[in-house]
Amino acid sequence: MSLSSGLIAAVALAYMAIMFAIAFYGDRRSKPLPPRVRAWVYSLSLAVYCTSWTFFGAVGQAAEQLWAFLPIYLGPVLLLVCAPWVLQKMVMISKQENITSIADFIAARYGKSQSLAIVVALICLVGVLPYIALQLKGIVLGVNLLIGAGADATGSRVEDTALIVTLVLALFTILFGTRNLDATEHHRGMVLAIAFESLVKLFAFLAVGAFVTYGLYDGFDDLFNQAMLAPRLEQYWKETINWPSMVVQTGVAMMAIICLPRQFHVTVVENIEPQDLQLAKWVFPAYLILAGLFVVPIALAGQMLLPSSVLPDSFVISLPLAQAHPALALLAFIGGASAATGMVIVASVALSTMVSNDMLLPWLLRHKNAERPFEVFRHWMLSVRRVSIVVILLLAYVSYRLLGSTASLATIGQIAFAAVTQLAPAMLGALYWKQANRRGVFAGLATGTFIWFYTLVLPIIAHSFGWHLSHFPGLAWLHSNPLGLSITPLTQGVVLSLAGNFTLFAWVSVLSRTRVSEHWQAGRFIGQELSSHPSGRSMLSVQVNDLLALAARFVGEERAHQSFIRFAYRQGKGFNPNQNANGEWIAHTERLLAGVLGASSTRAVVKAAIEGREMQLEDVVRIADEASEVLQFNRALLQGAIENITQGISVVDQSLKLVAWNRRYLELFNYPDGLISVGRPIADIIRHNAERGLCGPGEAEVHVARRLHWMRQGRAHTSERLFPNGRVIELIGNPMPGGGFVMSFTDITAFREAEQALTEANEGLEQRVAERTFELSQLNQALTEAKGVAETASQSKTRFLAAVSHDLMQPMNAARLFSAALSHQEEGLSAEAQKLVQHLDSSLRSAEDLISDLLDISRLENGKITPDIKPFAINDLFETLGNEFTAQAQEQGLNFRVRGSRVRVNSDIKLLRRILQNFLTNAFRYAKGPVLLGVRRRGGELCLEVWDRGPGIPEDKLQVIFEEFKRLDSHQTRAEKGLGLGLAIADGLCQVLGHTLQVRSWPGFGSVFSVSVPMAKSQAAPQPVAAEQNGQPLAGAQVLCVDNEDSILIGMQSLLTRWGCRVWTARNREECAALLNEGVRPQLVLVDYHLDDGEVGTELMGWLRTQLGEPVPGVVISADGRPEMIAQVHAAGLEYLPKPVKPAVLRALLSRHVPL
Repeated sequence: MSLSSGLIAAVALAYMAIMFAIAFYGDRRSKPLPPRVRAWVYSLSLAVYCTSWTFFGAVGQAAEQLWAFLPIYLGPVLLLVCAPWVLQKMVMISKQENITSIADFIAARYGKSQSLAIVVALICLVGVLPYIALQLKGIVLGVNLLIGAGADATGSRVEDTALIVTLVLALFTILFGTRNLDATEHHRGMVLAIAFESLVKLFAFLAVGAFVTYGLYDGFDDLFNQAMLAPRLEQYWKETINWPSMVVQTGVAMMAIICLPRQFHVTVVENIEPQDLQLAKWVFPAYLILAGLFVVPIALAGQMLLPSSVLPDSFVISLPLAQAHPALALLAFIGGASAATGMVIVASVALSTMVSNDMLLPWLLRHKNAERPFEVFRHWMLSVRRVSIVVILLLAYVSYRLLGSTASLATIGQIAFAAVTQLAPAMLGALYWKQANRRGVFAGLATGTFIWFYTLVLPIIAHSFGWHLSHFPGLAWLHSNPLGLSITPLTQGVVLSLAGNFTLFAWVSVLSRTRVSEHWQAGRFIGQELSSHPSGRSMLSVQVNDLLALAARFVGEERAHQSFIRFAYRQGKGFNPNQNANGEWIAHTERLLAGVLGASSTRAVVKAAIEGREMQLEDVVRIADEASEVLQFNRALLQGAIENITQGISVVDQSLKLVAWNRRYLELFNYPDGLISVGRPIADIIRHNAERGLCGPGEAEVHVARRLHWMRQGRAHTSERLFPNGRVIELIGNPMPGGGFVMSFTDITAFREAEQALTEANEGLEQRVAERTFELSQLNQALTEAKGVAETASQSKTRFLAAVSHDLMQPMNAARLFSAALSHQEEGLSAEAQKLVQHLDSSLRSAEDLISDLLDISRLENGKITPDIKPFAINDLFETLGNEFTAQAQEQGLNFRVRGSRVRVNSDIKLLRRILQNFLTNAFRYAKGPVLLGVRRRGGELCLEVWDRGPGIPEDKLQVIFEEFKRLDSHQTRAEKGLGLGLAIADGLCQVLGHTLQVRSWPGFGSVFSVSVPMAKSQAAPQPVAAEQNGQPLAGAQVLCVDNEDSILIGMQSLLTRWGCRVWTARNREECAALLNEGVRPQLVLVDYHLDDGEVGTELMGWLRTQLGEPVPGVVISADGRPEMIAQVHAAGLEYLPKPVKPAVLRALLSRHVPL
């Protein structure tokens, strides 16, 4: 069974895309991971140790001998469980020394040798290239198995697959590992991706193991029982454990865990907090135990179920394929690929960092100018690293071709392990052996690497090219097992290379001399062990006299003796040269010598003296040369610094003699020639200045005695001197830690003059500020009063408009009722009279619109409009507007069309109707052609639009039309009836509702006004209620009208009577009671809200319902449109109708409430 190449490529690319997304998230995450999560991610990232060797090759090893795979798992487990302090110490030292790679670590320990760093980087490169080749071999193995080409297939297609994998991994590694220039910066995204792939490969291997153990067999017992009885495994069970190889390979694995570049990178460089190792030392061993749990079952099942021609390394994928489980086989391939890619990414990043920083960068800096802008340098360095990654992976591809297809994964892995373990002697010496030095490391590495290549790599290369081992001296003899031990050539080569490495390393280190820089670095690496495990020679055995003699050799006997006496008295003790020296005496000696020798050389000299060693002559000469150079440099640096200071500087030593000064000091005091010189007593200079009057009034000797007293006491002081020429000099004196005094002299004449001018200006400024403050307070008070008057006027205006509008509505309502009654009395009216009635009705409508506009403007200005947002169907709104404006369109002879929709929206239907009414009113005023009211759907909103064929609006007037009382002068026709408030009201209502109002216009062709309304979340419409048509007769309907205005009662009675209703009228509760006593039983009550004597319509309706004993329908008619009043009406179970009453609305209301 096989899978298509396209499917495999798609799955692999998808998995790599997931890895990149995880890494991108880790890099872009603004906050660091929580401590517990960070510790788990760090612990899982250590599983980058598990490569395709552990995924595929371990099964191959177990298929050759049952427990041959165990060392690769056992070594790290033993190290982390039994000696975790090794890794902890590496992490602590690396953070202290800012280490970026294993080459940097070893070079820093052995005197920060650049040549050693290059050698270590080369060994890592040579040792890791076969390891990367192993990953290529593992991925190609999985691809070949899935496409059915065979595990050991060869040819151009296989080679092309390996090359493509190499290039893809190079691209992926560049994207992961070279995004930042700083190599010490933690790659949070990369570590997060490695932790994720650790889970993937563990899950994949456990899935295959569980399938084999519990899917193909009934558990471990059944599998082992069948394996014991299988004829094919009879010879297999006779294979015994090769204990020498087992022990050697376990030791190699223990050393490799601290020497592998990728393992050093994730364990040490990527460690954020050292305490994360506390969790990792248990999680990583547990991970390895789980990873090795099913190795033996898969190896046994593969030998029993698969043909003998199947490569043991391929059992993990071949078993699911043979059992027709392609998905599981694909999962196993992804697990192996993730194990390989993780190793390649981290190893390539670590190698490219070593190659670029330790090999290429020093050479480039010597041959190119390094002083260039940061962005250019950054691009240059990142390019070097990226090219290094490509070259490293291409070399790994060449190694893959050279090693051949016959070498197993385990063989390549063990060869790579043996290469990197050549660094183990240098690492262990760096951590625990102080006498180890650079020459010993060079000798050991050269010997071990040569033996490794000759005994391990060369035979595989020879086998790949068909060469015989006899062509190489001693190689055939070594492979013939001359000692008669039961060890493989691989184990033999590892033992020989490590033995030669350790021997030469120890021998050369003991016989050669340790340099001072190496000795100093050894103290930084091994100092903690020295303090906690003291050697036979105690540091406390050193006496103060020994330290005094040491110091006297470099600073002079007198100075050393005085310094030691002062230090003893500061401790509150007498000076006793024969007492044992503690750490404080040693620290004091180091501080005394550091000024002469420098800090690093001082540390080396003091340590040599303490340990009783005689320093080599070359070291003494070098220290003296360094001390001389340091002293000259320090003097030049000090003189350059004080010469460039704008203040005058003078320095005196412990004996109060002048030792240093600058040119500015001479300029300020204008000393005569010959007075200022090194060693001149400062008393002479003070006396000279006092005699010239530069120290102030008083005797010269008094000034001298006082200032010398301050200097001897070591007291800091500050003072100012006024020179006879008017200059002001500030004097600051400070004692030095080791004795002596530093004086600084600053000319502050300009500062004092400016201070005086500022004081005078400040006095005048305070007076002006007081005057301006008084003026501002007066203006503020006047402004407050004016604001109060304006607010009172605005409130008065609002109340006036509301009151006037309400009072005007009463007669307007009566007039509309009379007009409607006349319009229904068509018989008996001449054509001219009917036309007059129509004009009357039109005029009343215009007056009503004007009053409504005034009321709306008043409410908008005072924020008295509160929207009642509810879902409703657009058709309900458009039907009302269509009925209202159809008659007007007929009167004007215009074509008015309405295009509605059943879609429901969220808005206040009354306020939205008012907006559209204003749009339509404008359209009917200006239009000369058709008018359209329609709707468009745009996303989650409905756009309600009014189109007209009017004169259009110029572009520069599109904002003006929304201002109050603004009309375009060019629009003359019927527009003269308006005040220019309609669009201003529409704009204000849209702002209240939160809707968007838009206008588009084409001058000469027409305009479009639109408002966008959000759609309701639920489009389920309520059950429709059958409504009576307005034109249906209302014959016999019994209606009671209650109003305190006789004209309104007369108009209402006239209109309703013409509609066929039977009407009774009343002005108050008494008249209503009289009608009820006469037996009147109305079917509908029309009542005004504001009645006489403070009575309101809702109270009257409650009384009527009580008298009638039934909830008779009622409609409250009022010009008071306050939201709270309307809410009160609805709460009483009544309808509300605004004044002036529109006959069509009134008729529709009667049809709904009166049964016919």
